[in-house]
Amino acid sequence: MAKPLDINRVEYYHYEQGRLFVVGDLHGCYDALMQELQRVNFNFQQDLLIAVGDLVDRGAESLKCLNLTKEPWFKSILGNHEEMCMLGQHDVGMADLHAQHGGEWFYELPLAEQHKVIQQCQTLPLVLEVQYQGLNYGFVHGDIEHHDWNTFKAQINDHQSREIILWGRSRIRNSARKKFDVITGIDYVFLGHTVVDLVTKRHNCYFIDTGAVFGAQLTVLEIDKNLAIEQQLNVIK
Repeated sequence: MAKPLDINRVEYYHYEQGRLFVVGDLHGCYDALMQELQRVNFNFQQDLLIAVGDLVDRGAESLKCLNLTKEPWFKSILGNHEEMCMLGQHDVGMADLHAQHGGEWFYELPLAEQHKVIQQCQTLPLVLEVQYQGLNYGFVHGDIEHHDWNTFKAQINDHQSREIILWGRSRIRNSARKKFDVITGIDYVFLGHTVVDLVTKRHNCYFIDTGAVFGAQLTVLEIDKNLAIEQQLNVIK
């Protein structure tokens, strides 16, 4: 499977064994994921699936989705809902916010189980970069406001940058006003967090949370330089 080259807030992988896929926010939709993997003939021994965060909350199978991080064929970045799990145990305001947005399951767990969930969430990187078929792909949960990937990575330890990475929506919602452009230093970036009716492209960024937990289709895309995303489904530009 994919081999880590560095373990930090940014995680790097060089992947070459099988096919590479990305999935939008799962939010506990384990069964929907298994159905989509069957549809694309996912090979659990050879292929790799990357999730853009928010594995938990709102759906019925949060723990099942979080436990996918233990599987060799699955990789995820941190989402704001995993962040709320980590913060809510010691921050009453965050716990209230979390419970109001689908996190009540977490506070119903025994404390020992809550600690296990937190430990799993702490293993997730903020940003993932994967080299595959000679191209570089970035994975960020919420937003990236930089125009240069390397500058973006150099600043992710900053508190404000972390907030944008996990909670931001500017590129998808205010792209024209903020004059965003193509992000140099990376070929494509995949993001979740903001629910879109259809996969939405902004410059070289694809927003792929199509609201599976709200009854819409879960988006699973194959990443292949010879198979454009626009050939797999409709994309709003």
